[in-house]
Amino acid sequence: MNITSHYPWPVLGDGDAISGTYSPIVEVNLGPDTIVIRGNFNLDNKTIQDLIDSKQAKYVLQITCIATHFRRCHLFTDSQFEVSVPAVDLRGVVSLGYFAVATKDIPDYANNMAHSDYEGATVNLFPGDILADGGLEKFDAKKRYAGTRNISDFLEVVRDPHLSGPMTVEPNQDKIIVRLPSIDYDKLAIFTGSKTEKLNSIIQSGVAFPAILIAMQYAFEAPEYHQQFMWFSVLKERAEKANIEWSKENISNIVQTILKRPVERMLSGLKEMIDEPED
Repeated sequence: MNITSHYPWPVLGDGDAISGTYSPIVEVNLGPDTIVIRGNFNLDNKTIQDLIDSKQAKYVLQITCIATHFRRCHLFTDSQFEVSVPAVDLRGVVSLGYFAVATKDIPDYANNMAHSDYEGATVNLFPGDILADGGLEKFDAKKRYAGTRNISDFLEVVRDPHLSGPMTVEPNQDKIIVRLPSIDYDKLAIFTGSKTEKLNSIIQSGVAFPAILIAMQYAFEAPEYHQQFMWFSVLKERAEKANIEWSKENISNIVQTILKRPVERMLSGLKEMIDEPED
């Protein structure tokens, strides 16, 4: 057999196993409350189309969102389709998979447009077995985070069980998690309730600034993965609003602008504290 296949039987869309096309045409409308996915499965293969028309098979739209752990499969007999998903269920990268599957037992299945290597071969199919694979598409379910005004909305400092050691940064969830050793965390807690700009600027320069820099470096190494997280969307939204170039080479400028020049504010705050007259 000369053909390379990912399936034990001929599947449309798997290389040249079957002649024909399965190229869904899809439109996504991102509403504030609902995301609408509509389109046409655009199947061109008589054998599979006849199975769908005779209700032995159906089209499948699979929706997957890693960020929200959302996964749904929708089955259709009509080539035209429309699905509505609550906007709260999707965030960041959303994958759309297109298939045609058997919905009943299909004995001695053979596709009339199969590659010559399959000539004379038949297979018994069962419900769920794939007949056509239309590939995968992705879209970005962008959200606006107007309510995230404070750094604490997308960055959280937590206590690490180790007494001492380096600060670590975990960017793999909605908030950037900064782990401070217990001794450092307790020292930081003393200033947590401070309302003074001087102390806030020092804390931002010593903790938030390097933590966000590290997270951004991770993000630009794997943007498709990190763009699903809230902190990434917040920072990108703020950068776009400030007309800052969103690039790996510009990370330092992005973070300093978003944090309103934390190093400059820290140095100014320290100078003011030094210049304050003693009681």
